[in-house]
Amino acid sequence: MGGVVSSPVLIAACGEDSPSPATTTAAPTTTASPTTTEAPPAAANVRFQFDWIKNVQFAGHYVAEDQGYFAAEGVKAHFAQGGGGIATEVTVNGPGIEMGASSFLSRTIDATAAGADLVVLGAALQQSPIGFIYLPDNPINTIEDLVGKRIGLQGESGIADVNTLFGVNGIEPDYENVPVGFDPSPVVEGEVDAYYAFLTNQPLALQSRGIDHGVVSLGDLGWTRYGRLWITTRTYLAENRDAVVGYMRAGIKGWEHAFADNELAVDLTVNTHGVDLGLDPANEAAQLVAQSAFMQSDVTAAKGLFWLDEATIEGEYEGLRVSGKENLPAIGDLWDQSVLEEVYAGATSLY
Repeated sequence: MGGVVSSPVLIAACGEDSPSPATTTAAPTTTASPTTTEAPPAAANVRFQFDWIKNVQFAGHYVAEDQGYFAAEGVKAHFAQGGGGIATEVTVNGPGIEMGASSFLSRTIDATAAGADLVVLGAALQQSPIGFIYLPDNPINTIEDLVGKRIGLQGESGIADVNTLFGVNGIEPDYENVPVGFDPSPVVEGEVDAYYAFLTNQPLALQSRGIDHGVVSLGDLGWTRYGRLWITTRTYLAENRDAVVGYMRAGIKGWEHAFADNELAVDLTVNTHGVDLGLDPANEAAQLVAQSAFMQSDVTAAKGLFWLDEATIEGEYEGLRVSGKENLPAIGDLWDQSVLEEVYAGATSLY
């Protein structure tokens, strides 16, 4: 990845020159039929809620805007920064936000179970980037390797994930919970055997320090979860389908372009959309490469980015059942694949 794509040439439209006043005898006048020029329809404003800060995790959106892909679809995109306790499922279900990224399918399901009018359109991350960091002399390659180990966890959500991971593998949870912060140093210092982490960014701290380490995802250990699911409300989809399809088509094209031109994606992240965040270009570039692996799968290779697979969703549902969730919505009631079918129209790539 890394071919540089030049920006499209912008051509300014110019009006015709006005004719010079006539100085000869005027020709007989004729009455011309009035000409009516219809104004182009106004772009649809689509406000998209990110589930985190405006870093490179959302570079495809920035590229789609920069390259005019949203405009070509009749969409005016607005990006709402996440983080700080902002719940995408709440903002999308309420007024002011039309679409957004839900970090995990379980959060969307919880919101719909509570009465939210949400529908899943696709998944940016084909596999959740959650997993574990370990040291090479104490590898974690299978779920059995976690049995009896000290696992560094941050709060109840991490504990729930580890318990579910054991459960979907048919093993009774057997590990020591070691409370840790968001710095993976405890695994380096030997305080834990495995450190629960987001594999698209936290291992980069060790990589930048030249510390040899290994990583393994929850999917590698038997529990595949989708991540960063694009959602909207069923009401908005029914009333504004062209805008939803247009946003998805442009956004996917933007992600394909970002993969082809990492330099552009990082530049737009660091110097435009995340300019107030003090982002490090090298770190953002490394994170983009790490994330790209989680955005691609056998399914996306066959059908295109963001595609969901019913068998994989069912596997994730099994994890939710193991974790104690009941009365889960039918997959067909949660996921509307007709939007992606319209977006791709039989193709597997848009860029």
